Amino acid sequence: MSELRTNRIVPRDGLPAGASGGIIQMKYDSSGTGTDGSSNATTLSSTSFVDIGLEISITPTSSSNKMHVSFSVGANNNASSTTADRLKLRILRDSTVIWSVDEALVDYGSSNIHVQGVGGSILDSPATTSAITYKVQGATSSAGNQCTINNNTRSDLTVMEVSG
Repeated sequence: MSELRTNRIVPRDGLPAGASGGIIQMKYDSSGTGTDGSSNATTLSSTSFVDIGLEISITPTSSSNKMHVSFSVGANNNASSTTADRLKLRILRDSTVIWSVDEALVDYGSSNIHVQGVGGSILDSPATTSAITYKVQGATSSAGNQCTINNNTRSDLTVMEVSG
């Protein structure tokens, strides 16, 4: 039996400037409604950011590699008396904000049944071989408003190390 192992494959003439190569490693995290119907919904009612249950720790194999971070968050307006609930989201690498949006969810309905998905991705350059942690945080854009994460839905976070 033969076995081929590698942690990097580069074209014969190398990569052009600014190009990235293949995927070195990938990690995934999910939170929300489970297959058994259980839910770990999080209600946000403050303008202060809090963790929403998506977190991945990863150790880059080279400081020249990049991290492709992608996410999807399912959320809904939680206050049936207002249409002003807005969701703020951000992604952190350790304590550094690498992506943010101030009004990710705008619910024009007057009930709390409108689930909306918010997603995105970013190519991050952490420039380290030390362990790093990526996590998603959420908040409301106005005090007194409420948004619920993972109410009859789920949220996902994927981090892939891409050779530099």
